[in-house]
Amino acid sequence: MAEETATGGKPTVYLVHGLLGTGYAHFSRQIGAWRDRYRVIPVDLPGHGRCPRDAEEDYFDGALRHLVTLVHGFGRGRLVGASYLGGPLAFRCAATRPDLVSSLVLTGFAPDAGREAFLSLIAGFDRLAAEQPALAAEYERLHTGRWKQTLAAVTGHCGRDFERTVLVRSEDLASLRVPVFILNGSLKSAEKSAAERADGLGGRVRGRVVEGAGHLVCHDRPEEFNEAVEAFWQTSERDNA
Repeated sequence: MAEETATGGKPTVYLVHGLLGTGYAHFSRQIGAWRDRYRVIPVDLPGHGRCPRDAEEDYFDGALRHLVTLVHGFGRGRLVGASYLGGPLAFRCAATRPDLVSSLVLTGFAPDAGREAFLSLIAGFDRLAAEQPALAAEYERLHTGRWKQTLAAVTGHCGRDFERTVLVRSEDLASLRVPVFILNGSLKSAEKSAAERADGLGGRVRGRVVEGAGHLVCHDRPEEFNEAVEAFWQTSERDNA
């Protein structure tokens, strides 16, 4: 594959975190397991972690530009997108620049999620931080005080333009030109159902449920997560050969 030749035989893997996470915080077990065999690039999105960019008012557009620029700079590779921030952004990157993306893994994610459900999910971050000082302190440690600005920007953009920025429809996934893998835990009913239905969506979409895992399978069942993702990559490569 071209991206492997350009990196000395190591495929490039981009890890795109969820809201108020970071590449390292969400994918620490994958980074440790894969660093010797893959060129692993944990992505910090604008307003998060070590990213020098703050959140823009039209958050998802700015974050997509940041992600595409990064992937363009480091080269074509495999995207892993977590939850309802990393997932939609990784999808949009694959949809708009399939030349840069060889495969897409979505985890802690379900297509066709409604606007109100998404806004309720975002509101929970602020509420929990107000109720749990230790969580607020962790947000401050990871993102400094800008995490509130980031949360407000994500909420505002979602409220103004949900369908274009956040919503990923089942038919959108099926129309992608790259292989797609939905890998979810069994403890979240909507996400479990999404993974179970994935094989029937058409196109190049496949799915798997990891028993006993919740929203962040990469944290809850890291070994099963890693094995499932690598098996998907191997199958995708055989199909593309």
